[in-house]
Amino acid sequence: MSERAVIVDRGYRSYDEERLGRRGAMRAIVKEGFRRVLGLRRKARRKVFPWSLIAISVAIAFIFVGLHWVAGVALGPSAPDLPNYGEYFDLNSGIAILFIAFATPALLVPDRVEGVLNIYLSRPLRMVDYLTAKIGALAILVLSFYLVPEILMHLGLSAVSSEGFLSYMGENLDILWKVPVVALAYFAAHASIAVTAAALIPREGFAAGAFFGGLFILNGISELLTQLDMPGSKFAAFFAVEEFPRVIRDWVFDIETVDYLIERSGFDQWTAVPATFGVVILATLIVWARYRRLP
Repeated sequence: MSERAVIVDRGYRSYDEERLGRRGAMRAIVKEGFRRVLGLRRKARRKVFPWSLIAISVAIAFIFVGLHWVAGVALGPSAPDLPNYGEYFDLNSGIAILFIAFATPALLVPDRVEGVLNIYLSRPLRMVDYLTAKIGALAILVLSFYLVPEILMHLGLSAVSSEGFLSYMGENLDILWKVPVVALAYFAAHASIAVTAAALIPREGFAAGAFFGGLFILNGISELLTQLDMPGSKFAAFFAVEEFPRVIRDWVFDIETVDYLIERSGFDQWTAVPATFGVVILATLIVWARYRRLP
């Protein structure tokens, strides 16, 4: 006696909502990137590291404001020049490097290791869209890491200024373009190396370590090569990628912090700008070559 097939009506109906297409898919990738890096809707232990770094960054900004307030109350107009917007980048960039080392592999590595790229690309989504969304999420996170504390510090310095809030804001309008430009330089130089490491290395911890160590190893190699007595050795200064945004920071804010390798090798500060563009272009080519070969 043959068995008969049983047909069960599951109430299937076709999808009749709005189809968001490529842009909707890219927005979803960006949103998921925020959740993954910041530990949103995840266990508490996934939130500890990123939010601790964010808290430290904001705390440093408030410490700067407190120093200015104390100096203004105690010494008045005779108060010495204290660390300001440009110098804040020096302290915050060290924390931001840790944040980038954590965030970049978290965004790029799991999708390759877990084999979900084909699922992404089964949607109306191209590889370039996927990479744009991932790097866009990283850019928003890292630039916010730099800009939000600077904005809070700017408001705080305006509030404690003896000149008055509006007067201080009016006299420091140049901060509105200087801070974003320098933040973009830090992101471009450091994130380029981090994205390249995350694209080539299939382990989050190893990719983070390669980025973090690679930055400072390149500094050491550059320092060593520039000291060699051979033609063109001074151009080795352009391997010191970690220093590029610091040189740009000094140039934009017209301050002198440290005599960086580019300057010691006889180059002007502005040369760090095309050098940074070069790093971004090289990283883009490497990452694209890596991902276009993926299934």
